Order: sequence, then structure tokens, then C-alpha cells
Amino acid sequence: AWLSLDSPSTMAISSSCIVGGEEEDSNCALPQVGQTIEHRKHKFKILRKIWSGPFSSVFVVVDDVRNKKYAMKVERESDARRSVLKLDVFVLREFQNKKTPGFPRFITAGRTNHLKYVVLQLVGPDVNKLRRCLPGKKFCLSTALRLSQQTLKRIETLHDAGWISRDIKGSNFTVGLRQDSGTIYMLDFGFAKRFRDRTGCINAPRDSTALLGSIHYASMAAHAFRDQCRRDDVESWFYMCCEFIKGQLPWASLDPKNDHKLIGEWKRYARFGGREELLRDVPAEFDRILDAIDSIKFYDRPDYSSLSCLIEAIFYRLDLDRSSPFEWQSDPFLIEKATHIGDQGHSEEVGYRIAPDPTSVHVEVVRRC
Repeated sequence: AWLSLDSPSTMAISSSCIVGGEEEDSNCALPQVGQTIEHRKHKFKILRKIWSGPFSSVFVVVDDVRNKKYAMKVERESDARRSVLKLDVFVLREFQNKKTPGFPRFITAGRTNHLKYVVLQLVGPDVNKLRRCLPGKKFCLSTALRLSQQTLKRIETLHDAGWISRDIKGSNFTVGLRQDSGTIYMLDFGFAKRFRDRTGCINAPRDSTALLGSIHYASMAAHAFRDQCRRDDVESWFYMCCEFIKGQLPWASLDPKNDHKLIGEWKRYARFGGREELLRDVPAEFDRILDAIDSIKFYDRPDYSSLSCLIEAIFYRLDLDRSSPFEWQSDPFLIEKATHIGDQGHSEEVGYRIAPDPTSVHVEVVRRC
């Protein structure tokens, strides 16, 4: 079963999907606005859809019993593709009893005849949408650096719990709501993987794996179809942070599905002749951050503290105010605008699982991009 290792009957999950007083028909694929999903002591009414991806959709729901709003992530029972909800449940339950900050609270999970769902704490828009609402599609430096530190802390927490994400990007981090708007939340663990075995030892790297996740932020090892480790999450984090500051990455115009090899070549080129282009308009400390990330070996634990200290050094060198409000805190309309901006250019990339292709791409092609 997707919720736990037990069967649904053992878990005593009793859910029914009711539309207008009638049981949902066999053609019902995803919930519709106004529909109610009953689960144990909950009655979740669908209010609106807020996100749709290749594997799942997310809705705002209200529990009519408790009169509280939540997020409901849904996938079709009949969908033959990978189940992302199973991993969401496994990862978020890891932090449930620890009350770990920065991870949405797990409420419940269940299934109907035609769909599976998980109900989570409702959070705000993702930081990628917020960034795209701003002039130049970039954050001010103080916000970008604080985002970099908070997201790195979330990644460290995930790693210390024994998981790697393999899909680090801005759209997988959101802001909290109202008084919690200064907290950054990590979510969407559909490509997460345990990197330790039952004895606590790190699993040895496999000879070859598929390229999966969001190609624009994928690590060089992922592009080379090598098994990923904690370093690869931190490398993806680095590209995301550069995008926070610059507004876009040098390879942003390349199509992730058709040009994935060229994107990988760009990242390799960025370690040499293309380094200046990648780090243009980025504080000088990011050069040292990239060197530190590239020196991490497969079995190493990244030195998250040192990376965060390099970011902290930028605050002191440039005399930046880390107490200033984030852009979405000072502009009351930014959250609303980001909520309706839509998912552009990233969500559809998540599903790509690309097999190795021996054809080479010459670095001169990269220089001309």
C-alpha cells in the first residue's frame, strides 16, 4: 500500500468520494471544486486547484468538521507512473513527531476508488513564483542570501534524516502564511531516496542511473547518469541560489528535454571558461562556494555550516540588512500575484527520466549558446 507497508484494510482507511450526494463514478479522475472527500473524522471540501504537475495535483480544501484549510495533494489510483505521494508521506512523517521547522505538517492520507491523497498544512506560493513576479525576475540580494541560507538548512535537515531530494529547485520551496511568512518550507519529495541502508551505512553508488528531476538544476553527476549523493542536492541548491540573485541561469533558454546534454555541457564549461558567465552579478564568495561543493566526494557529508558562513560573510562585507522584510512581506499584493502566476517552464520537467546517450556535444557549441 502507498500509505504504509500495511494493506488498506489493515490501516482501516475508509474513504468515500461524494459528488452531489452520489458516489463518484468510474470516470472520475481528479476531484472537482465543490466535491467532498470523507476520511475518518474529516470532511474535506475541494475549494480550488493551486498546482498541477505530471504526477499529481494540489488543491486547497477546507475540513468542514474543523473549519480549517489545508492543502490536498492528489494522484490517480490508476496512474501507472511513479507514485509521488508515497514518498511525500514517508519523508514528512519522518519530521512529524520532531516538530521540525520548515516542513509542512502532515495531517492525514487516504484513498478512494479512483485516487490517492495526502493532506498537509497549507503554505504560501513557492519562491520561484515570487521571484518571477519581481522586476528582473530576481530577489534583492538580502532576500536572495537569506533564502539561500534557509533552503540550505532544510536540505541539511533532510540529509540528516537519511534522505536526498534529487529535485532541488525554487518551486519546491514555499513561504509560510501570515505571521509565518518569514519561514521557508521544503516540500515535494517525489524523487527523494534513502541514501543509507538499515544498518546506517551509505549505499554504494550504482553503475548507472536515469537522469531525473528538473534538468536546469540537475547536478553534473546526474547529467552523467551517475548515482546521486548529498553533494548533488547541494550543487542543485547552488544553481538555484544563483538564479535567486541573477534572475536566470546561462542555460535558461535551452529546452530541458531536447537539450539536456547541452545543459550538462554548460555546467561543465562553467567550471572553466564559462565560470565568469555563471558567476556574473553574483557575490565573489560564490566562487569559493562552488569550489567547496565540487570538492565533496560521494560518501562525504557536506560542510553546510561553512557554506552558510560564506553567505554570512557577504552580509558583513556589503553591510546588508538581514532584518529587513522579505519582498513578499513589504508588498501585500505579491503573495496574491504569485498565487495566480501559474507554473511556467519547470513543473513539466520533473517527469523526465532520460537514458544515457553516447553522442558527445562539443564545448564550442556551449560557448555559442
